[in-house]
Amino acid sequence: MNTYTEDQAVRRIEQLIRDTAATLTPRPRLELIASSVPPNLCLSDEDRVVLNRKYWLRDIPKSANMAISRQVRAFWEKSGYPITAVGGQDNPRVSGESKPDSFILALGWAEGDDLYLAATSPCVTPDAPTAPATPPATPAPPQR
Repeated sequence: MNTYTEDQAVRRIEQLIRDTAATLTPRPRLELIASSVPPNLCLSDEDRVVLNRKYWLRDIPKSANMAISRQVRAFWEKSGYPITAVGGQDNPRVSGESKPDSFILALGWAEGDDLYLAATSPCVTPDAPTAPATPPATPAPPQR
């Protein structure tokens, strides 16, 4: 069973994405896709959550998409991450899985020929919500 906390899972997601991006030529500028941030319920255990992050790969010429795809695949394979799917000819999509922790990895391809890197955690136990601070007790007014 996975023992990551939410915070640890987010740090691992960020590490996987940034380590991948750092190997790419040309080097992309990462732009967070805000809709990827909220946690989702784990399908196999509703008491747990799945965390995800997606980043647009900015400043990459669209003519370099297939070269970026090959670089991502090569880096993941070199890192010991099995490739689970590829997009095929003229489709830069690549999916993989980090080992030994089983985070799902993806190079996605969106409308407009834009690429993004994504990583998704396995199911993790949500961090406990922070309890609101209890206001100090107000002394009762004196009785007359």
